[in-house]
Amino acid sequence: MIKQATLVLFASLTFLPAAAAQTLPDGPGKAELQKVCGLCHQAERSAAVRLTREGWDGVINSMIARGARGTDAEFAAVLDYLSTHFLGEAPRPLNINRANNLDLESVGGLTRKEAAAVVKWREAAGACKSLEDLKKVPGLDYKKIEARKDFLICFEAVPPPPPVKKDKQRP
Repeated sequence: MIKQATLVLFASLTFLPAAAAQTLPDGPGKAELQKVCGLCHQAERSAAVRLTREGWDGVINSMIARGARGTDAEFAAVLDYLSTHFLGEAPRPLNINRANNLDLESVGGLTRKEAAAVVKWREAAGACKSLEDLKKVPGLDYKKIEARKDFLICFEAVPPPPPVKKDKQRP
């Protein structure tokens, strides 16, 4: 059973558009991922990030806290599927749109000057929709972003899905 811990992770599993071109591997939990996660974003975008099982558990709990709908069994199947097919070393991805300078330096591997440039660009241009958008940041060595792409994401919050009957849904 998935713990109900609320982690400050990100507003949705909306990941890199390049990942949308990838297809999800077949296996137990794929249908549940598409059903539960597909209400707010393309489920295929999860292929862009590699997290530890605990990281994926945190993502799922964050989604539940934001209104994701599904049964305990569906969420458990999603966790198993993501942990099997998209396992990595990162406990959670860093959302470039919400990251502060320190996180951009430590997780993103940027210099202090590059982190400041990203924040300044983000304030002027708005949220990035993909890591490719960061190529437009003056003074940023995009190779650093490319090297850490498995641990970085760009997305904006999406509105929660419409309410559904509570009798079959997880609280």
